[in-house]
Amino acid sequence: MPATTRNISLDDNIIVDTSEAAILIHTPEKSLIKWRSTGEHNIPYIKIGRNVRYRTKDLRNWIEAHIQGGTI
Repeated sequence: MPATTRNISLDDNIIVDTSEAAILIHTPEKSLIKWRSTGEHNIPYIKIGRNVRYRTKDLRNWIEAHIQGGTI
């Protein structure tokens, strides 16, 4: 289901596809695909057959781990 048809957020505890994950972390989908293949950024993902999925809690944790500078 495309991300534009459902309202999702990082606060949800759900599994999303690559396009939804890209929207949630404001990153191009192609970047997520590249990062998976190169290991450039270690965002946990799940392989279900040929499908790749991300847990929203893993995306949120990845963002938290990459906060730089002062506090939010």
